Amino acid sequence: MDRSAWPCGLIGALLLVCAPAAASAADPVELVVNQVAPPNHFYHRDVLVPWAGEVARVTQGRVRLRFSVAPLGSYRRNFDMAWAGLVDIAGGNQSSTPGRFVVTQVNETPFLASSDVEALSVALWRTHERFLHRAEEFAGTRLLALHASGTQHWFTVEKPIERLDDIRGLKMAAPSDVGARLLSAVGAIPVFLTAPEIHDALSRGILDGVSMPYSGVTRLGLQPYLRYQTRLAAGVGLSFGGFFLTANAGSWSGISAADQAAILGISGEAYARRAAKVFNREGAASAREMLAAGIVDVETAAGFDDDLREATAFLDIEWMAKAEAAGVDAGAALQYFREEVRREGERLGGPRPAGEVPGDEGEAAR
Repeated sequence: MDRSAWPCGLIGALLLVCAPAAASAADPVELVVNQVAPPNHFYHRDVLVPWAGEVARVTQGRVRLRFSVAPLGSYRRNFDMAWAGLVDIAGGNQSSTPGRFVVTQVNETPFLASSDVEALSVALWRTHERFLHRAEEFAGTRLLALHASGTQHWFTVEKPIERLDDIRGLKMAAPSDVGARLLSAVGAIPVFLTAPEIHDALSRGILDGVSMPYSGVTRLGLQPYLRYQTRLAAGVGLSFGGFFLTANAGSWSGISAADQAAILGISGEAYARRAAKVFNREGAASAREMLAAGIVDVETAAGFDDDLREATAFLDIEWMAKAEAAGVDAGAALQYFREEVRREGERLGGPRPAGEVPGDEGEAAR
């Protein structure tokens, strides 16, 4: 993609300018954050907005963030817009741009030792800082945060998935390119659809099910069309989505070193924990809502997890090959990541049944 060809006109109409004007040392630096979720979405309300307030606080008002009044381009182009300087800060789902963040998508390798989003998020950030940064997948920007979203579960319309053979031939909405390969490996038919298309396809009987987190089901209002949910045993995570938050390199360099350090102090792992607590809270609330609506929590047959693990083992091998090609010590990175997930998950309290909130719900809302 030739990022140098990005036009500035239409975006400038929304922002008034394409980049902040040069400021004197006494003027505050204002950075434009591309709107990545509607203002009423929990991610915008409970993660991004509080973080923006923290940025102003820790820099004593010298750096201020302003959210665009609407998304300034396709969700898939968020990273490109930050890279090109069309916005100062942008975030997005790593899997929304297949083929770009293949190393950072280690969070989508299956059978992680916890279903706690906080454990996954902390492990993902630490692994990036220790190993994955060598792949330079965020080159040209200053990466501010990485974190996970809720774990994927299988939800079906008419047929409960008790044994692995039960999913064969089912048309399932796929969460990502990696998620689609996982579904294909067990005989399902992955279907890529936008959020509105998923709702429409379920209502018309085109889909047999979906693979997504609890909060995705309730946000899209899919409960009336789904009857069963299948989870792995012992709270193990099947696969997690991943999010990034990154700043344009030029915009970042316009901030003083002291203020950069202050912002990094509330970003990185601190941001990952805040975001994860919110995703945990929303996922737990959605799980309770779905159970109350009568969606059946399927108890899988003996050997289900082992069969699924065997069928999807190739995903680890493929990820390691891509990571090695990108200059990462893949074996050490994957081992470290999985161990950090396990260690952090145990520290946070271990596996929990669906609907129980991990951690302090009050802290998540702050």
